[in-house]
Amino acid sequence: MFAFIVLPVILSSFIDLTHQARTSAAWSYADEPSWPGACSSGAQQSPINIVTAAAVADHGGAVIRAPLQFRGYGAVDVSAVNNGHTLKWNAVPGGPAPTLSGGPLQGNYTFLQFHLHWLSEHAVDGIKYPLEIHFVHARTGLSIEEALQKRDGLAVIGVLYKVEKSPDSGHALEELMPMIPSIMNFTENEPTSADIIDLNRIMGADRSSFFTYQGSLTTPGCSEAVQWIVMETPRAISDAQFKLISSADVGGQANYRSLQPNNRPVYRSVSASAALAPSLLTLLSALYATSPSLVAAAKKTLCGLVNLKKKLLGLGGINCEKLVG
Repeated sequence: MFAFIVLPVILSSFIDLTHQARTSAAWSYADEPSWPGACSSGAQQSPINIVTAAAVADHGGAVIRAPLQFRGYGAVDVSAVNNGHTLKWNAVPGGPAPTLSGGPLQGNYTFLQFHLHWLSEHAVDGIKYPLEIHFVHARTGLSIEEALQKRDGLAVIGVLYKVEKSPDSGHALEELMPMIPSIMNFTENEPTSADIIDLNRIMGADRSSFFTYQGSLTTPGCSEAVQWIVMETPRAISDAQFKLISSADVGGQANYRSLQPNNRPVYRSVSASAALAPSLLTLLSALYATSPSLVAAAKKTLCGLVNLKKKLLGLGGINCEKLVG
């Protein structure tokens, strides 16, 4: 049985950290140059374009030291809200909260909320996706002020979604859709009543392949306190789901921040790059297909070494010409 962590009251206001309520003259996606704080002066801002060919496969475990561990994500109490910038589901304070650990993280992180961006904020090899969901976590035990001051005070998992026409395309977000009609309009942070949802279903089963890098919040004031974990495999949603989500009133037609300079290392889990690494058998097969003479020469050299050893031991030799031929 998993040991749940109760969401601390001190972090309850942290749930709305990435998306403050829209008040008269608050910030807007249409006016990014006016965003305050680190949004304009920071050196490691998010989101970024993830270039897969340039991502460092962490075979030695220098950054990604263990598989990601998700505890308590199967049945989570949440309440939904339209805060004027996004559709967001907050973990209900006082109840058992899911915890995240492993991967590039040192220690445990407590789940706080998830929210939606359309189009996606991150791009992969220059490609944007229709939807991206951010699952926001804070380092367990930290206050708001402490988390914002630490380089790894927050951990945010980004999951990308593509629109497909298939029987299973609506499965991932099926539990969310009945709640969305009640939060289509900005409601001054008035949440819906609590519901229990399965975060594992929304994230998907394949969470071993991901990219990770140090970055920032993607809304004012863009604090550089985030360890980003962007899942490699996009999930599928239906066209009807995307149309409903993207028609919500969030102060504009889209709620994503522009791409920021990709000026730091991006690491990828070994499982994410394993498919790109050819096996020894594949290399040998390719070598034989392109140059059988090289393979024959290698066999002849190896045979000569075996014969030398046999000669030293007083044993009979092998006919290398016959073996190669």
